[in-house]
Amino acid sequence: MPAYDFSLNPPAPIADVIVAHPTSGVNSVIRGKLDCGADLTVIPEDLATQLGITPKSHIWTKGYDGNYSLRPVYYVKLVIEGFNLASVRCVATNRTNALIGRNVLNRFIITLDGKTLSFDIQDW
Repeated sequence: MPAYDFSLNPPAPIADVIVAHPTSGVNSVIRGKLDCGADLTVIPEDLATQLGITPKSHIWTKGYDGNYSLRPVYYVKLVIEGFNLASVRCVATNRTNALIGRNVLNRFIITLDGKTLSFDIQDW
């Protein structure tokens, strides 16, 4: 079982995530926080630029601070804990890691073991 990241307070479940361009396959490995409070997956704006992906649309999002902002919508390939997801809808913001939202998390059985500060992801 992967361990929580202890650099966060409180510690949180973090996975290595491969984010890839939907057609070219250009990719990058980043850290992704499993965030069941997020509706959508969020990637860093710099990563979208690095991968050369273009937005397919824009949507209004509400941040944790309650503020609304217009964000670009992208479709990417994701690999999370060895599971391949061919087309994931996400938005981009100014951040350094990804937030793996419920649009991805709801595809799996996820066990958060707070006692041992570890987690497990299984396919249905």
